Amino acid sequence: MTRSGAWIVDVKLFSNVSACFNFEIRSSHAGQLRDVLAAMDLNLTKESADSLANLVEGNNSAEAGSPVTDITGSLQITFIHNEPDLRIEVPRIPG
Repeated sequence: MTRSGAWIVDVKLFSNVSACFNFEIRSSHAGQLRDVLAAMDLNLTKESADSLANLVEGNNSAEAGSPVTDITGSLQITFIHNEPDLRIEVPRIPG
């Protein structure tokens, strides 16, 4: 994500099943994000791939002086394995 110029603003872990990264990126860096994700051989949903392609296409056809905007997104990663759920013992709170 950082190689494309994105800022990770939040991370949520769902046991050892998945992780969700929320990020912000300048719209002008959408092409870099697409290239970095493609190099990692990630499988994007059709909707995500189409949205990213539309954003890149829109940036390529935009006028030279158009304002730069930030966009938000999320990357959901699902871990495929046969391990049981991660159990974390929560300590007791005094009182």
